[in-house]
Amino acid sequence: MNHLAASSQTLLRQTRSMLLGMCLAAPLLGSGFAAWAQDKALPPGDVILARKTLMSVIARNMYPLDEMIYTGKINLPRGRGHADSIAAMLQAFPLLFPAHTNAYKPGTVDPASATFADPHIWEQLDFFYKESMAAAKYAFDASRADTEAQFRKSVTELRLTCDGCHATFQKNN
Repeated sequence: MNHLAASSQTLLRQTRSMLLGMCLAAPLLGSGFAAWAQDKALPPGDVILARKTLMSVIARNMYPLDEMIYTGKINLPRGRGHADSIAAMLQAFPLLFPAHTNAYKPGTVDPASATFADPHIWEQLDFFYKESMAAAKYAFDASRADTEAQFRKSVTELRLTCDGCHATFQKNN
């Protein structure tokens, strides 16, 4: 009976994570595609705020995974749920870097429109996209891991890929 309750709890958490991801992605992607189809660019500040928000949600899902790896206390059902959410969000993330949002300016004080993206990201967009998709695959693999060892390996690869991308493409004021 406890196993059934735990499975129900896990399914509920995964459903909530999936719904949150869809709620975040639908307005971003839906309005973005409609605007692009009409040859109108979204205001750069709106796109920058959307990608900062998405990165913040990715980070909030990553913290429990990092803690599990650090402490060695792996909770596979919980970890899989977080990893599944991260995988979905990372697939959408590189789409939030249209050329007109190349707006990095050191010392910008408006937190909504200030971007942390290094201007080189637009010169190496193919590499950035491939790294994002690799990170999404590691997250997906973690979300489907059958063993703690598989989970640990995939989450470690995810963390290394994220850290490498941040070191290459993130600026901090």
